[in-house]
Amino acid sequence: MRFFAVFALVALAEMATFFWVESRIGLAWALGLALSTAIVGSVLVRRAGVSVLRRLRQRVGEGQVPGRELSDGAAVLVSGAFLISPGFITDILGFLLLVPAVRALVYRQVSRRFSSRVQVFTSGFQPPVGGQDDGDVIDVEGYE
Repeated sequence: MRFFAVFALVALAEMATFFWVESRIGLAWALGLALSTAIVGSVLVRRAGVSVLRRLRQRVGEGQVPGRELSDGAAVLVSGAFLISPGFITDILGFLLLVPAVRALVYRQVSRRFSSRVQVFTSGFQPPVGGQDDGDVIDVEGYE
């Protein structure tokens, strides 16, 4: 129930903001601004997403847990959702989430909140470095 109340309040705030901007610059300019933020935002989200994916692959390749990279990926995903949705308030939030310093602040706040609730267990498995393995292959189809 609380989610729907927040969703309704955000929608009302977005409409009020759009009407305020439209009264200042005109309908055509307000629509153009909303469309241009969506286009520019989608390009920036794509670039940030590719960067996060590259860092995630590097971290996994090194055999480390990609906690920060997963957090950045989630922030970029939420940023993309904000930028695609029409409205100036969500666009501002979406652009803010694309700034690495803002993502670092969000990461610190979220990790501080959940660090006492989450316990991390790691296995003894280490992925092969550089795509090489120790050479042991077991064919389970031919084995009886």
